[in-house]
Amino acid sequence: MAIARSKAEGRFAQIRKREQGLNQEADAAARERADKTARLRQLRLAKEAEDVAEKQAAKDIKAAGKGVFKR
Repeated sequence: MAIARSKAEGRFAQIRKREQGLNQEADAAARERADKTARLRQLRLAKEAEDVAEKQAAKDIKAAGKGVFKR
């Protein structure tokens, strides 16, 4: 009985070790996806801020141009 028990414990330890490795792989993949999403979000927000700045600069130039030629 002790031999069967030690074999079962050994199999259980192997299964647990394998599951732990799979969980670590899944966690790493999830972390990579989260990092990629964060980088893309950062790029999108930077682009949006740049677009807003360009639009405001165009408005400022247009407003300044109207005042220069008006009498």
